[in-house]
Amino acid sequence: MGSKREKAAATRRKIIEAAQEEFVSCGYQGATIASIAKRAGVATQTVYFVFHTKADLISAVIDFAVTGGEQPSGVPQATEWWEAMLSEPRADQALRIFIRGAGPLFRRASAVSEILRAASLTDDEVRKTYQRHEDLRRAGFREVIDVMVTKGKLRKGLDTESATDLFLLLVGDATYQVMTVEYGWSHERWIEWLCESVPQILLEMKLGGRRSPRGPS
Repeated sequence: MGSKREKAAATRRKIIEAAQEEFVSCGYQGATIASIAKRAGVATQTVYFVFHTKADLISAVIDFAVTGGEQPSGVPQATEWWEAMLSEPRADQALRIFIRGAGPLFRRASAVSEILRAASLTDDEVRKTYQRHEDLRRAGFREVIDVMVTKGKLRKGLDTESATDLFLLLVGDATYQVMTVEYGWSHERWIEWLCESVPQILLEMKLGGRRSPRGPS
């Protein structure tokens, strides 16, 4: 029984990996179940049996890229860096821990997430899938902001909702793709810029008893 489950899990993973390659290469509309099956080395019927629809398949691709498994989540929490963020007493340092920890997730998931977003503009079924992922992502990022509020203060003029809005914009798939693909920043350079800038944008930064517009050096 165990070997049967393992074989099914291996087949599922092969399909997901093949689907990610196909979506990134061809876009959502250009990708076909038949071509994904060919990449995975399985029958077309197998893909349909496991995932039913192309929308279900791209959803599974994103879940896998984000979590390293197949359980959907806005922010993967069962990680060493998440626990380190929670235990760090300073809000700015905790935020940097989160950004660096989540960085590999953006590298893995941002391209296919943007393909899903583009497809959602013209496909009702995909729009529902995209919205579900966005709702999960917002909930996860809002949770991070809530954690920051227990450690420090948001910048003047921000509440938790507006801070979450900015957080999602700056530390998001679309911005990651623009900066690393269109503008040519390296992954490392972008993550370090976020670590320097996001705490200054979101948090009340103090130096010597007075707020510093640049934050700590």
